[in-house]
Amino acid sequence: MFLGALIFAVVWCLIALFLRRYPETMAGYNTMPKAEREKVDIAKVARLVSNAMFSGVPSVLLSPLMPSKGLYMLMLCCIPCGILIAVAIYVNVRKEKFSKQ
Repeated sequence: MFLGALIFAVVWCLIALFLRRYPETMAGYNTMPKAEREKVDIAKVARLVSNAMFSGVPSVLLSPLMPSKGLYMLMLCCIPCGILIAVAIYVNVRKEKFSKQ
């Protein structure tokens, strides 16, 4: 179980690094009209999302230590994905914080 969690954590980190390096690949950014794209500071959004992804990695790495299968799945999938959902809601609610000045 630890090997699976380790592979998942490495892939999760690689996706976070890729997102930080190429922020324009973020979902929804390419489908925005060009006028709206120019208003968004995509580097700030990508940095926030990649930091959120990195914050979920300890949960993934600790998941094999959980005594039950339910806690294992909670730590492996639900907590990292929940963090990303919370960040997506935060970015949508606080749009002015991520706009170019």
